[in-house]
Amino acid sequence: MMSLPLIDHIWRVRGDVPIDPLLSPEEVFARLDPLLRSPGTTVSAAGETLTYSKHNPAAQDKLATFTRGQLRIERVGAGAVLRFDLFSHALLLCFLAPLLFLGFAQMAVAINAWEGAGADASEKADKKDEKPKPVKVLNPVDQFLGAPAPEDPNKKKKDEKKDEGRHSPDEGYFMAGVFALIYLVGRWLEPWLVRRRFRAALANPPAAV
Repeated sequence: MMSLPLIDHIWRVRGDVPIDPLLSPEEVFARLDPLLRSPGTTVSAAGETLTYSKHNPAAQDKLATFTRGQLRIERVGAGAVLRFDLFSHALLLCFLAPLLFLGFAQMAVAINAWEGAGADASEKADKKDEKPKPVKVLNPVDQFLGAPAPEDPNKKKKDEKKDEGRHSPDEGYFMAGVFALIYLVGRWLEPWLVRRRFRAALANPPAAV
């Protein structure tokens, strides 16, 4: 199976957090339990590995961004670390959204080109049959009084045809930029937040029942 680490990096977050080597796996996972105990979360622990998955997590869920993941305890010399491998549907959607809106923008450009080609062909055909309208000329008295010259009806009609049927791609480019910014901020912020939450949970023993 071909490995695609750069593509995989789009929606996966990996890292590790130091833990007390004297803690057993049960104690470590018990300290993490408040983060995982939320509606729609399924947790499975076996030995030094814990996996979880979330279905439709609530907004107040501290791990709502990462809908599934694996936590594994590893002994490193005299110490120990908790390695995490998390998957985020939110990051994936934020990464794909700019591509979608760029597609809409390019579609608008293509439609403009198609309509422009049709308008040019229609204008050439009209020129063969249509006679230009005469331009009104001011009489000498009006010219002396400074009255504005009348508009050229042929020029006005040409401008109207030029603007008719145009679709702006600007909205698509704008939305693509917004989602690209959201993805870049989230890709940096979310891993930092999850590390901080894991550290805080591991530093506090579970409350006695």
